[in-house]
Amino acid sequence: MNLVPFKLLTIVATDAIEHRITKDLKSLGAKGYTRSEVEGEGIHGKHFSDWEGRNIKIETLVKEEVAIQIMEKLSSDYFGKYSIICFLSTVEVLRPERFA
Repeated sequence: MNLVPFKLLTIVATDAIEHRITKDLKSLGAKGYTRSEVEGEGIHGKHFSDWEGRNIKIETLVKEEVAIQIMEKLSSDYFGKYSIICFLSTVEVLRPERFA
């Protein structure tokens, strides 16, 4: 078995900016992503109604240099304006050709 290190970039944001984020991911080199609706509580508390928007989690497996480019884009274009966080993990994958 040949495991290859990749970066798992996880983004949690309001669904209002989902299309913009996924467009940015693809333009910066991500081959795909997984999206799911999530709930939780952070420094701003919980959302108590749908009119506030839903939270989504977007995950993508990329090489480190692509992850850094995406995180820089998120930081410069979204962090000051929207409810969004991102974090990076090192993972090992099979079939790396599907992600690079």
